[in-house]
Amino acid sequence: MPTLMYIHGYASTGNATKAQLLRRMFPDCRVVSPTLRYEQESPDEIQATLRRLMDINHVRLVVGSSFGGYHALCATQVFDGAVWCINPVNDVLATIRKVMPMLGADFYKARSAGMDGSASMMVLEEMLKVYEDFDKRVFQQLPRRENQLNFALSRHDEVLGDHGHLLDMFKNVRNVVWSETSSHHYEDFVELKELMAQTLEAEE
Repeated sequence: MPTLMYIHGYASTGNATKAQLLRRMFPDCRVVSPTLRYEQESPDEIQATLRRLMDINHVRLVVGSSFGGYHALCATQVFDGAVWCINPVNDVLATIRKVMPMLGADFYKARSAGMDGSASMMVLEEMLKVYEDFDKRVFQQLPRRENQLNFALSRHDEVLGDHGHLLDMFKNVRNVVWSETSSHHYEDFVELKELMAQTLEAEE
């Protein structure tokens, strides 16, 4: 039974809608979908967790959404199977600065047992610090194995905006699918089934 991995976005969990959809889209596959605590674990710790799960479960296809898409791209430093990135973060520092505060202190409170607003900003500053170092060491130095990469992008991404910078970085990807109707959450996800199946078959 082939194994797929889903990497959820920020302010989400391993039981996210897309993980559930993947299980319905590929009933003959096993879907591994860990819950990652982005505001508490360093990016190196997250990558170590993903690497361990990929090795243990012999993962053949990785799907990452938003912040999970960023980590899916970073995983290609060691993973050479097919990767699908759904509206992936590519300017991680700008995203942490602008987007994550928009999610509000309520998220931090729910996840961190009453953390107040000032503490939330401390978490944000710490994330900026560790991701600035990680981005330089890892993301900016990724091997350009673009033929393993596939992007599903929204024309009207209200969170990340234009994806031109991403496509400038990764010029020769296997598939680029544009949605004219989806928001950042990419509501057309199930329509990717056929192309995802093709990339999975290519890994056999």
